[in-house]
Amino acid sequence: MAGLIRFLVFAAVLVALLVFVVVPVLASPVLTQMVRDMGLQADDLEVSIDSFDPALFGGRASKLRVVGDNVALGLATVEEMHLVFGNVSFMERTFQTLSGELRGVTVNAGGVTLRVSSVQVDGPAGEARATGHFTSAQGVELVHAAAERAGIRLDSVRFVEGGLRVSLAGIETGARANVQGGALVLDLDIGPPVVLLQPAPTDPWRLNEAYVTRTGIAVTGVVDATRLTEHLPLGP
Repeated sequence: MAGLIRFLVFAAVLVALLVFVVVPVLASPVLTQMVRDMGLQADDLEVSIDSFDPALFGGRASKLRVVGDNVALGLATVEEMHLVFGNVSFMERTFQTLSGELRGVTVNAGGVTLRVSSVQVDGPAGEARATGHFTSAQGVELVHAAAERAGIRLDSVRFVEGGLRVSLAGIETGARANVQGGALVLDLDIGPPVVLLQPAPTDPWRLNEAYVTRTGIAVTGVVDATRLTEHLPLGP
């Protein structure tokens, strides 16, 4: 009987060692290759789970980390991606939360190129809060491009505390960035508003608020992250 008990204890320790230590180590390259096989392109990519995670016994992971450089996500490319998926079920292919940051995001759609310095995301998978930051240079580029699409040629754009100053036909006027009807809009003191960014009705994100500082533009909104993870080994 004592020998049986020692064997069972040894077996339990061995199983725990395999689940808590060996499985996470072996899973990382497997998950990484799985993501690549599903079509996600990146120069460097690593998908990993935590060691000593009790959720592994149930085919889940408390946290799944995805880190990559020069990642292609549909119409967007991301210079640096650091995302953490929370309460992941590998069997059901779902996750409950998402947090992290995308740096150096470039989006090309409809002949328009949009560059964003960084996007932070945090919250429930279906409605995570997202905050995007445009540097002053990116903001100037965004404003000029939007104005040209609206048939307005601006002489200059510069950032000041709390807003912008734009010059049109030799006349300088103030402007502010805000969200109107779900679109990011440049509201001019003189002249009609100019739409800077507007999500389509089918897009998995919407804008809530925007503000300007001397260093650029910050935009907040919510995103349905479950619709942005089709290339990952989770999600519906």
